[in-house]
Amino acid sequence: MVRPQHKAGKFAALFLCGFVAIPMIRVKGQEKPQVAPPAKSDSYAKDENGRKFRVQHREVAGTNFQIAGVDLTANEEVLTQAARIFGKVETLATGDASTFMERACYRSANEKDGTRIIFERDEVSPSFVLSSEISSWKWKTPCKRSPKISQILGTASGLHLGQTEEQVIAILGLPTRRSRNVKNGRDALVYELDVKRKMTPEEVAPFLKDELKLHPDLDQREYIREYGFYDLSEFIRAMFVDGKLTNLAIRWSEMY
Repeated sequence: MVRPQHKAGKFAALFLCGFVAIPMIRVKGQEKPQVAPPAKSDSYAKDENGRKFRVQHREVAGTNFQIAGVDLTANEEVLTQAARIFGKVETLATGDASTFMERACYRSANEKDGTRIIFERDEVSPSFVLSSEISSWKWKTPCKRSPKISQILGTASGLHLGQTEEQVIAILGLPTRRSRNVKNGRDALVYELDVKRKMTPEEVAPFLKDELKLHPDLDQREYIREYGFYDLSEFIRAMFVDGKLTNLAIRWSEMY
């Protein structure tokens, strides 16, 4: 069975350009670590620019990937879910093959409320960006206004704009790393998470069937022990301006 390569770096590179990673920060008078301490179970990956980054082998609650009825972990395609809940909108598609990305943008119906949510899908992973910054949507394709979007919009786990770093950490735990853009005075918490999950009999069945066609004498138990797993990859980046959450980017991916 061919195992696809891990692609967490592509999404991380998209949202972390211009930031300098800080391995460990300690606030004056505070002894608690500000990033998750390195562990033996950690691994390392590279983004599309060849930069190495640490990956924690843990996962966060599935409610962090649910927002306004859209669930990144569901079988239904994310843009289809968004269109059903917020209404159909002109999407923007960029790239091709491995660089393909399609986006749909929605914004608050209140002229004074700059809240936007951008749903995205590439060849393997659904994601969304919740933001109070106008610059979060940079293309000419308009954002569809919706009364369902406001400053109080948040994930089912309780993440929402305006929160402090401490409030985000209380929900997600310590981040993999912190990033800072000194010029713009912005801070970010970055979570790079990856775990291996055992496939259910229903999930492994089609892979096993294909292998048996090629190798009729295959030891099925040995095959399941060796290959009956998949990678679950989770990426979360929370950006803060003046101590308040202004941009939340979340990606979820299963790699069989």
